Amino acid sequence: MRQILRAGCLALLLLCAAAAAAEARADVKIKSRQTMQGQSYENATYIKGKRQRTESMGGQSVTIQQCDLRRDIQIMPAMRAYTVNPYGDASAAANAPAAAALQTVEQTKGGLVTSTVTTRDTGERKAMFGYTARRIITTIETKSAPDACTPIDNRMETDGWYIDAAFALDCDLERAAGYQNRQQAGGCRDRYQMKTVGSARRGYPVYEKIRMFEKDGRESFSMVNEVVELSQATLDASLFEPPADYREVKDFSAAAVMASAGSDDMNTGGAGSGQPSSNSGIGASVKSLAGSQSQHAPAEVGAKKPGVVRLGLAAVKTGAVGEGLSAADLAAAVRNTLAEYLKSPAVELVQLEAKLPSQVEAEARQKECDFVVYATVSHKKGGGGGFGGMFGKVVAPAIGQAGYGHTGSTAGNIAASTATTAVISAGTVSANVKQKDELTLEVKVQAPGADAPAAAKQFKSKAKSAGEDIISPAVEQAAELILTASVRS
Repeated sequence: MRQILRAGCLALLLLCAAAAAAEARADVKIKSRQTMQGQSYENATYIKGKRQRTESMGGQSVTIQQCDLRRDIQIMPAMRAYTVNPYGDASAAANAPAAAALQTVEQTKGGLVTSTVTTRDTGERKAMFGYTARRIITTIETKSAPDACTPIDNRMETDGWYIDAAFALDCDLERAAGYQNRQQAGGCRDRYQMKTVGSARRGYPVYEKIRMFEKDGRESFSMVNEVVELSQATLDASLFEPPADYREVKDFSAAAVMASAGSDDMNTGGAGSGQPSSNSGIGASVKSLAGSQSQHAPAEVGAKKPGVVRLGLAAVKTGAVGEGLSAADLAAAVRNTLAEYLKSPAVELVQLEAKLPSQVEAEARQKECDFVVYATVSHKKGGGGGFGGMFGKVVAPAIGQAGYGHTGSTAGNIAASTATTAVISAGTVSANVKQKDELTLEVKVQAPGADAPAAAKQFKSKAKSAGEDIISPAVEQAAELILTASVRS
């Protein structure tokens, strides 16, 4: 009898172990909702063994993590192109400060950028999707030394709920090292240092609210990413490979330029091209996403709230721009800064994605907009330089160096180039403003179908010193005009 009982217990244990192993090996499908600036996007994550596929911004950007091959694949469907980004050596990244001290003066031109990562477990717990979730608050403060190539002084705060899940991948450190190493290419080289405070254990994020703050404490960006469905599914292995009919490129921005010029040779840029390669980092995605959003259907918004004026913010157009300035970055900064200044209890703001004037009106009517806000921005270079293309240099190194490329993390997806255009603010692009740079902002507020605008005016600002924010003063005046005209009408 004892032998029978022992045999039965052993069989039961083997069955439980087999069930646990099957659960760990099971393919997983995760649906999540990403909300920023009043709009929501449905994202999807698929996990199979050592691989993960994340479709972000409604499929505008796809990231495939191949931990077994120690690389990420970044896909831009609008361009039918992808980049392959090998992971760095985590141990080498940990020893980077010591190695940097042995470099020559010429090689270490630049300064030290320090990211302090503080994690705090609040002790709160709750059941989510069959798991026990922990609430962890993470803060990343990034500051650069006076001699750094790129001045940085910002803070990112993530308030999230995390679970211990068998399906979560385990190649975080290598991914983080890869982001850091890619940022070390180019002429002027900053050195990156990470400090950690606290040892709170994270896990797979099922809810994260991310906020970014400028030097003056003003919130420049916020985003919420939450899992809405988590289930097991049988997934095809082809989901975790780049499409066979897509072309591999070294640099999305170079590929976009070549594509717009009608060239068949998209595999340009990067090493040997005479231009710095940005790979799949945030800087490259700003350009590619900014150019691709018009090819996708407008995001849906909810029903209009009673007693609230709904404003539709059209894509910002650019007039003349100074040499070296990225028109896409400037337009994104103005649009996002406008969105921040237009926050009001009496006003609801929605982003309009159409580009053609006739389609802008059609989209505004569909989204029940009372008025449409049109804006055109121009830049005139004063003391040389310009302030385009700064976003990737300012934010990506901090996220990568801080090890924030966490598997499944929204912040990690930012680093891998999702939601990038939305993060650009007046503060980030003004980091390289030169003395005497001038900015002109023209705005118009007009009801769909109206013959004349409710208000229209031009605003100007000029930099008195390098690094000055010349966007916010003009935008602040424009926002006052817009709110007054829309609420009064």
